[in-house]
Amino acid sequence: MLALYIIAGIILFIILMLSIPADIKFDLATHEQVKGRIRIGWLFGLVGKDIHARKKKKKPKERRKRGIKSFLPLLRITGLSGKITKLVRQIFGCLRIKKLDVALRVGWDDPFDTGMLCSVLWPALIPPRPSGTVRFQLEPVFSQFAFEASLQGWVRLFPIQLVWLLISFALSPTGLHLLKLMVVSRWK
Repeated sequence: MLALYIIAGIILFIILMLSIPADIKFDLATHEQVKGRIRIGWLFGLVGKDIHARKKKKKPKERRKRGIKSFLPLLRITGLSGKITKLVRQIFGCLRIKKLDVALRVGWDDPFDTGMLCSVLWPALIPPRPSGTVRFQLEPVFSQFAFEASLQGWVRLFPIQLVWLLISFALSPTGLHLLKLMVVSRWK
């Protein structure tokens, strides 16, 4: 009976820890070179980690290269593209945007092309539910080619929602079929 209480306590502890939100703060700028910074915080800011891009290290051992042939069986799974699209939409639905600030500066050499580009980009950038926490700015450059972006934001995610989505995807018939094919192709 004591073992049952210990197991139940461990499961409850894991559920409680996954229920604490994780904050993701990011800052990305592309002016002359891409500069970015991501910080993941947890436990209401008490625990945090900065994520940096890793430099590629030379691997002494050559891995077997996998070609497109290893991915062809994955493409044949019925309903996979719809399930993955639904999963990505659900993951983005779990994100709570606390702050988002996007500034774009775009342009082509031809002013007509710049106008056409901005006329396509502007409606896509307007948020469906505008609020004070989301701000988009688009500046056209009519004289020269330009692409500069500045992206700053703060997003909150509850890990238990993400875990639940991934488990439900993995245990669906499509997900089980995908896992089976991935394991079989790995052991070939």
